[in-house]
Amino acid sequence: MQNEHILIAEDDIGMKTSLKFILEDEGYKITDVSNGKAAFEKIQAVCQTDKMFDLLITDIQMPELNGIQLIKSISQAGIDLPVIVFSGYGDKQTLIELIRLGCDDFLPKPFEPDEVIQKVRDVLDKVYANKAIEEKKYSELIKQNINLAREIDSYKRSFSSLRKELDTAIITYKDLFCLRDEGYAVSIAYRIQELRDLGGDFIDIRNTNNGCDVIIADVAGHDMAASYHTVMIKSFFDENCRTQKDGNTFFQLLNHSLLENGKNERMVTGIFLRLDLQRLQAEAVSAAHPQMLFFDSQRHLLRQIDISGNVLGMFKHVDFDTIKFPINSGDRLIMYSDGIPNACYVDGLTGKKYTLKASGVYNILDASMHLSLHDMIAKAWDEIERFSRFKQTDDMLLFALEIP
Repeated sequence: MQNEHILIAEDDIGMKTSLKFILEDEGYKITDVSNGKAAFEKIQAVCQTDKMFDLLITDIQMPELNGIQLIKSISQAGIDLPVIVFSGYGDKQTLIELIRLGCDDFLPKPFEPDEVIQKVRDVLDKVYANKAIEEKKYSELIKQNINLAREIDSYKRSFSSLRKELDTAIITYKDLFCLRDEGYAVSIAYRIQELRDLGGDFIDIRNTNNGCDVIIADVAGHDMAASYHTVMIKSFFDENCRTQKDGNTFFQLLNHSLLENGKNERMVTGIFLRLDLQRLQAEAVSAAHPQMLFFDSQRHLLRQIDISGNVLGMFKHVDFDTIKFPINSGDRLIMYSDGIPNACYVDGLTGKKYTLKASGVYNILDASMHLSLHDMIAKAWDEIERFSRFKQTDDMLLFALEIP
């Protein structure tokens, strides 16, 4: 016995009675009406419940609202209901119109009982098969995201725990940059200056079993929301130092959480750098951050590491390139936020604006590369400030490390 609920819309009493008798004999629950308007009212009424009709069988020629108008009304209301149309007045143009409207099947008048039963069963079987396919796709998607969800929960807990410890956004932001001068697997030197009390530039470094991991990031804005995003990046980097995920995975997880937990959309750029000092190899992943500079100490050559990737915190689907390159003792890696190449000044006489740009940063660093790491950063920072007439327009961060 079947338990599907079928709505019949037919103004011919004899035809409606015959159709109802055939289908009830097969075990279907039947509701019948005499015109399209009454059918649409019935459908709207059951939409308010969880007992929607499983199928509509309708005539085309009916008073008040014909079959085609009824199907259009159902479609415009956004109601998903399979439909079988029967009519003795159909022509080719009518059939084309019904197909365009999404009619599932047709029954000509007069009809045989076996034909009715088979048509109904075929349409319902097709509906159930489509639902099964959609449910399977949904189930597979859930399975694919289980591991991602678990990882994200781990990062969320780390972020939540850190966030509870905040006293004020300003104090916390400044506390993020307590980098030691020594104690890392590599030598480091850096300068940072936020535009206001709160900023979005962030740098951190952690030792690993084989070397160290470094993260540099730039959150758009200079307000409390930017500082919260910066805290999130730090908490994720702390967690990643424990789990040792690669840079691509780190940015994928961070992007997902920025979209899910961010107070508002904020564009974030960054570079994740992993140094393996045993194998003498570097691996870098970029999220649309300004390009990193690499000083080859053996060839005394400063060059740009070209690597691309999408920004974080804006789009659900993002891609990041990964680049690997050899390193040697004495080599240096320099990273900076976009406040450095965007440093500028306006000529008082001509009113023309001059911007340092990436080429200017390169020239300043290249001329200072013969100095010690700390002196190089100090001299470069001084020249950048002098170039901008000591009037910065954005957060500024300059960081360098040297392979021991």
